[in-house]
Formats: sequence, C-alpha cells, structure tokens
Amino acid sequence: MQETAQQVIVTVVNSRVEQLAKSLGSLPLAADFAAQMTPVVPVPDEEAFRAYLWTAAVCHATKGGLTGVFGEHRFKGWDFLLRAFSAQAAADASVLSPQNMSAFTAADLLRLLTSHSAETQVNLTDLDRRAAILRTTAEELLRTFDGSVTNLLGRADQRAGGLTGAYALLEQLSAFQDPLQKKSSAFLMTVHFSKRWTIRDQDSIQPMIDYHRMRVLLRTGCIEIDDPRTAQRLRAQLPVEPELETEIRRISLDVCSKLPGLANMPMFDFDVLLWAHARSCCRHEPMCVSRKAENDSFGSYLDMADSTRCVFEGWCPGSVKAETRAYWEPIVATENY
Repeated sequence: MQETAQQVIVTVVNSRVEQLAKSLGSLPLAADFAAQMTPVVPVPDEEAFRAYLWTAAVCHATKGGLTGVFGEHRFKGWDFLLRAFSAQAAADASVLSPQNMSAFTAADLLRLLTSHSAETQVNLTDLDRRAAILRTTAEELLRTFDGSVTNLLGRADQRAGGLTGAYALLEQLSAFQDPLQKKSSAFLMTVHFSKRWTIRDQDSIQPMIDYHRMRVLLRTGCIEIDDPRTAQRLRAQLPVEPELETEIRRISLDVCSKLPGLANMPMFDFDVLLWAHARSCCRHEPMCVSRKAENDSFGSYLDMADSTRCVFEGWCPGSVKAETRAYWEPIVATENY
C-alpha cells in the first residue's frame, strides 16, 4: 500500500495477482512466438541491433499513430515500428548507420516508415521530435560506444543488471533514461527474441510498464484506487497529475516483476503476453462484453484455437462490473512509453 503526495491510496490485491499469473502462465506459446516478437532479418548482428535500438528509442505514444501491412499481416504501433526499421536494415542498412542517423530529419523518418509496407498510415504529429531523438541517440552512440551497439552489448558481458550491465550502459543514451527503463527493456526484448545475444541474469530484466499494462492491472482489480475522485478521473479518461501516473506505474512495475515467477515463465514471455492481452482483448471493446478481439496479436502468440472468451473470466472483477471495466490508463504527456 503506497501513498502519493495527493493522498491517493493504491492497493495491490495479491489474490488477483496470483490469478492473473495462473491464467497466463497456463497458456501454450506458438512455435513461432520468438520470430513474431522479433522478425528474422538476414543481416549481420550490428545492423540488426541498430534497427532494434532506433525502434526502442522512438517507441512512445504510438496508439492510433502507426499501421501498415507487412507480408500478409497488418501491424500497429510497436509491431509496425519494429518491422519498418527491420525492413530498412534488410533493404539498405546504411540508412541506419549512426553517421546517417545523426543527420536524420522528420522527412527521412516518414520515408522510412512508409517505404516498406502497404496500406500504411502514419498519423503521428511529432515526427520532428522523434527525428531529434534519433539524432541525439546516434550522436551519443558515436561518442560513447564508437557508433557500435555491439560494443555496448559487449561491455555488458551478457548481463542486464549491475553497474556495467546493459541497463546501466543504455542509460548513457538520453532516450533510455526513463527511471523505470521501459525503452531499455523494449530494446533488450528484441535482442533476446532475436537470439543474437543471450541475457544471463534473467532475474535482472525489468517488465515494460506502458499504458496497456497499467490499464489491464486496474481492470482486473490487481491494483485498486481507493480514492473515488481519482477513480472517476481514470474512468472518464481525463488527464491526471504526473505524480499519480508515476505512483500507478511504479506499483505496476512491482506487480509485474513478481508475475513471471508466479507463472513460472521467463520475464519477456510473460510480459509480452500481458501486453498483448491488454491491447487485443481489454482495450476499447473488452472481450468479456464484445466477444471479439480488437486485433489478433494475443491469439497469434498462442498455440490454441481462437476463443471469444477472455482468459481472465471467472475471477476478473472487470468482467462483471462495468465501473471496473471502465478504468483507463493514467493520461499524461510522456516520451517514456
């Protein structure tokens, strides 16, 4: 139980946390799960690592902003962004060199995002800012790691945590200085699933706490807001104070750090399933009411027949209480996720 400066009490309900872990931990993963998470790209390691790093550096506030078709499938948000940068690496990796990225413009970024997919829609309004993030990241990579992501990972010696692990090294790049390390974890997730670099200290991996995960923890009652006014602002999707968002996000990090152990799953596997469920089954039209998924990512990650029943039904309070189901993630302006 934690108290913010606004006297808002956020409570963790451990019995529901255990139920959530059991529900996701019992699901069989698809055989191509890893390849879905990080698409296979026939390029050398350094060129792939650059694509992953640039993707993570500008992956924030993408909801409704990116969509397009790669192959036979439509992708949105992070999935689209990762495939756009990966496709660029395969087509012409020189575009992703830190020397080129240090001069990258909004027009260059728009060209990259629209060159390799069909039916593409880019509705982001801050391409100038994202291009600036890429330029700064490239300059810092050149200055600190001789322009090599492989050097960064090499110094980490297959460790995520500690004073010289990947998290600490990534913090030397401005885009990766989020206190809860979401972008760093996103980058390490792509590296992990690419099977190009192995993380030996799995217990040091941090879950990626974005708006999807906070929303699903609120709706499942794993975390509860005890202040009625605050609860109503969240349900009404009204902006909230940064301190409140920070507190909910911090407690979500604590809960999500424990979930994989309870589920007996690797951190990245569990964390991805939770994220995919939240964006596919419990967003604008929760599956417990609509009986349909909003996109197919959650189902595609599993080796089981499609279902119109949410895997949390039977214990989730949001499946029976409209006011709990109406919870929304805290709305604040941030470049961290």
